[in-house]
Amino acid sequence: MTFPPGGQPPQQGPQYPQQPTEYPPPTGYPQGGYPPPPPGRQPSRKSKVGLIVGLVVVVLLALGGVVVLGAVLTAHGKGPLASDGKRIEVAVHDFYDTLESKGFRAAAAKACAADRAEFEALPEEQKQEFESATVAVNIDKIENIVITGETATAHIVGKLTLEVPGQAPDTDTSTTEHLKKEDGKWKVCSAGSGKN
Repeated sequence: MTFPPGGQPPQQGPQYPQQPTEYPPPTGYPQGGYPPPPPGRQPSRKSKVGLIVGLVVVVLLALGGVVVLGAVLTAHGKGPLASDGKRIEVAVHDFYDTLESKGFRAAAAKACAADRAEFEALPEEQKQEFESATVAVNIDKIENIVITGETATAHIVGKLTLEVPGQAPDTDTSTTEHLKKEDGKWKVCSAGSGKN
């Protein structure tokens, strides 16, 4: 066998293993070996800024809505920041609106525990007499609210007409209402006040 000049046997080409274990990624590709997204699909800085601005606007609108809702509830005596005076006004209106639209039994359910107990202790005949009565209420204003701890009084100006079948209508143009705070809520409470 003759060797070419230089005395070495000819090279037969590079020897590769039968199954390659891993190829390094082509240059320019990220470490995972996947090509980067096409240039038209890359998010631009403008779209990120727009997204952030949009999210900030949504958050500000939501916070503004919460503030407005809180202010409306507070103004109506129902929010957590409402004053006791405003809550007393709401309790009086709620009691008399219920009395006018649903009757004594429903109004008694909104009163203090002592008034509810007095109403429940009445003979059924007397309860029926109350239920047959009609009440018309028009409150013009609630004034002179005086709070003493867990009790209060409020002067009510308006017109309250009570009509019991077989009797002449009874109309009042003003009254002083007594209230008691129970479980954090003001409730009309005439029991023990000398007003019945």
